[in-house]
Amino acid sequence: MLNKPAIKQRPPESPFDIRENRALISLGPLSAKKFCTYSCPFCYVHTAFLSYGSLDRKKIVRWLSERRGDFDIVYVSGDTDSFAPPRTEEGIALLRDLLPLDVDVMFTTRAVFTPSQLDSLESISSDLGSAGHYLFGCVSVVQLTFRHIEPPPIPPSEQRLAQLCAFKGRGIVAVLAVRPFLPNVPANETVQIVRTVERCVDAVLGEVWYFDSAGILERQVFQGSTPPGFVYIGGRMDFDINDAKWNIYEGTETRESVEAFCRSAGIPFFMRSLPAIEWIRNNGPRKIPG
Repeated sequence: MLNKPAIKQRPPESPFDIRENRALISLGPLSAKKFCTYSCPFCYVHTAFLSYGSLDRKKIVRWLSERRGDFDIVYVSGDTDSFAPPRTEEGIALLRDLLPLDVDVMFTTRAVFTPSQLDSLESISSDLGSAGHYLFGCVSVVQLTFRHIEPPPIPPSEQRLAQLCAFKGRGIVAVLAVRPFLPNVPANETVQIVRTVERCVDAVLGEVWYFDSAGILERQVFQGSTPPGFVYIGGRMDFDINDAKWNIYEGTETRESVEAFCRSAGIPFFMRSLPAIEWIRNNGPRKIPG
């Protein structure tokens, strides 16, 4: 069980985040005391992150509609997995509610969808495509053998990786997020994650690990004392409004290894989602050799 502080709220007048032509939204925390169905021990939301607003779908769309000129893509991401049970159907319904905004949509999840739910996502992707837009389906997988890092009820890594192939087969832009890079997951294991789906994905995303100076996340990830020689820097998040100072593990070896593999396999690799989106917009989804 994570020993985390109380959930910190964003200002009510700014329940979500818009920056760089992106609107970042979610269904908000699962409850007043819990961000998410999943409790990933490395996740920054458990410390100084500011929670998104808990609004119903109509209010979310209204908030976005009033600011429509400020973004050209909506991310359903942020502070919680909006597609994890028991809110899977609600998350999918939110994606459909976004269609009138006439923009690209990206969602990120560790959940695994049923065949009927995949049918719904395929339908939403088709409707977006008819309007000249993309549905980006981003699946997060950070380990294969360190199960405590993505503990139950998160579905096993193998199921989530298979889902990326299902996305690709249904016309959804399939994005693998091997993020964040963690110091106790070897670089070759992260490369193996990518290798497993090299014929299914349109892009791969990495990211540094932001963790708190109080050591809450370190203790959870390392399951004990921090190993000697662990090197990190200090800084602030460049994708959130919180003013905390974070420790940042850059994972240089992992990044270089994943980048090299992706280059050899012809897979676009990025450390931020925005350039991945621009790459897809400019080049189209990746064509997998037969």
